[in-house]
This record gives sequence, structure tokens and C-alpha cells, in this order.
Amino acid sequence: MTLTGLLLPPPRWRPLLAATVLMLWPGVADGFSGLPGHLLVFALCGLGLLPLAIVLSQLVEALVEHLGPRFGGLVSVIFGNVVELLVAINALNSGLYPLVVISIAGSVVINCLPVLGLGIVVATTREQAQAIDPHSRDLHTQQLLMSAILLALPSVFYQRGIEAAMQGSNRPDAFSNYSILVALLALAYYALAFALPRAEQQAAQPAPGEPHPGHRDGSPAPLRLIVVALAVITALVAVISERLVDALEQLVAASHLNELFVGLFLLPLFGCLPEALVALRAASRRQMQLLMTSTVESSLQLLLFVLPLLVLIGIPMGRYLHLSLPPIALAALAIAIVMVERMTDNREVAWYEGIQLIVLFAAMAVGALLLISP
Repeated sequence: MTLTGLLLPPPRWRPLLAATVLMLWPGVADGFSGLPGHLLVFALCGLGLLPLAIVLSQLVEALVEHLGPRFGGLVSVIFGNVVELLVAINALNSGLYPLVVISIAGSVVINCLPVLGLGIVVATTREQAQAIDPHSRDLHTQQLLMSAILLALPSVFYQRGIEAAMQGSNRPDAFSNYSILVALLALAYYALAFALPRAEQQAAQPAPGEPHPGHRDGSPAPLRLIVVALAVITALVAVISERLVDALEQLVAASHLNELFVGLFLLPLFGCLPEALVALRAASRRQMQLLMTSTVESSLQLLLFVLPLLVLIGIPMGRYLHLSLPPIALAALAIAIVMVERMTDNREVAWYEGIQLIVLFAAMAVGALLLISP
């Protein structure tokens, strides 16, 4: 694929580039005020991020072709959740410490419940059940459980209460030092798990003389131009992410929405859209391995790579993030992980199990909106 083709999303998503251009226009967000205006800016920022996220995924795929499977896998990990990472960095820079951690947990909840649930329903429309790879399933569910336990530890050992633990700090303290240590351990654990040979990776290797599954027809774009384009698109995502967080702050202040609903369900919504599109496309083709990768493995990257990375990024910014979650957010995360583990225990999924995940998410979202005070 040529560079021009890589820099444009598929035709069906190109109308959203109007929202991208509008939200990149200097000072345009200042022209909106009041609750409707803040809601409109937030929605336009989210929609404007979507075509950029799709273009990012296309550029990453092209870069992986140049780098090969060894370094390409590392690139995929780094850029796999770049939208969530940049949104969280902007929230961290604004001092929204609890929202950063809650939004990462929210992205995992959305990936594991409605996105995976809808994907299962789509994949099983013509067949009663679909088999999933047992090795991949066991590895991912174990790692997800491990990451949830790491986030639960503060509520066990911190004696000053979870509310104090969530607030973060602008200078080093005992809890920030603890969070840095846990972040380093989580990154080391994830690096070890990532480096281990996996059965599905070995099975995915093409036979001699066969093209790689990600091979694109035509001459590939030059590596140097791909890297430059990747840097430019990432910078544009960072700009819109900053405006998204600003609009969210104003929206929360004007509407009095509670922080848990915003962090668990509203803010992660747009960041999860690229993974949702990949998951639904895979489900329509009955590609269960890709469906599980784009939901469960993406969630794993968020908890064991993106969140620990945010802790380390905050140090030079003077923003010391505390790895802690309020009990409700931790319960939502645990419920999502346990549901995925139990649902896939028999190594296959059926349409009614996908419905269960969607219904569970809807009940959680409505409860967070209506039953939790601002």
C-alpha cells in the first residue's frame, strides 16, 4: 500500500475527518460554552480521534512489515493502545489522578464486556458456538487476574484509606514510591510473558514460500516516510486528546456527573472504538483468535503496560500517580475479568454468552450513572 493510502482511513470513515480538522483548528473549542457546548466538543473530539486511530493502526501494520515479527511485535505493543495512553497522559498532566487509573480500568471493562460480547454475538449468528484457542485463553486470563490483584493490593496494605490513596501527589511520597516499584514489577512481568514463545505465534508463522498474513499487495511505502507519518499522526492525536480532556473537565463541572461514571464508561468510550472495529470485523469473519486478541490481549496491555508506563511518565512531569482504584471500579474490573474467565472455561463461546456480557455492562453503566452521587 502506498503512503497516501496509509494516511487515509477507509472510505466509510473519511467523513469523520471533518471532525478531526475542526478539533485541530486553533481556538475553535473556545467558541462553545454551556453544557450543550461542552458535550458537543467532547463528542467531536472523540469522533475526530477515530479516523486518526485507524490511520495509526494502518501505519503500525506497515511498520511491522518492515521490521519483521521480532521487533514488529514490540511496536504493536507500544502503539496498540496509543489513544488511551495519550488521553491518560493529558489527564495526568491536568492533575486528574483518579480519572487516569479509573479510565484504564474502564477501557478494560468495555473491551471485556460489550465489545467482546457483541463480537461473540456476531461470530455465532450462523453457528451455535465458536471454538477458541485454549493456550491463548489460559495465558491471557491468568495475566488479567494477576494485573487485577496488583491494583487490589493498595486497599489491603494502605492504612490511610483508599480515598487518600487515589488522589496522587505532586511530590514523591511513600505511596508513589510503592506505585513506582509495582509499575516496574508489572513491566518486567509483562516483558517476560511477551518474550516467551507462544503456541499461537508459532502456529501463525507462514510456511516457507508463503507470504506473511499481513502482507500487502503492491510495493510498500518507504520505512523513513512511515516513521515520519507515524510521528505526525501521533502528535495530532495528542493535540485532540488534550482538548478531549479539557472538554471532559468542563462537561463534568457543568453536568455534575460522578467521577466513576465518567472514568469507567464515558472517557474510555472513544479510546476503545478502534479495538471495537477490529473485533467486530474479526467476528464477522469468524476469526476468533483475532477477536480475543483485540479485546482480551488489548486489556492486558492496558493493565500491565500502559498503566505502569503512565506511572513512570508522571515522574519527570512532577505528577506521581498512585496505583489504586476505588472499590466500585475495582469490583467492575474484577467482574469483567471473572466473567471472561468463566465464559471461556470450556474453550468455546456461544451467542447467549455474548448477550450476557452486554447485559451485564448495561446494568453496570446504568448503576454508575443513577446510583452513585457526584
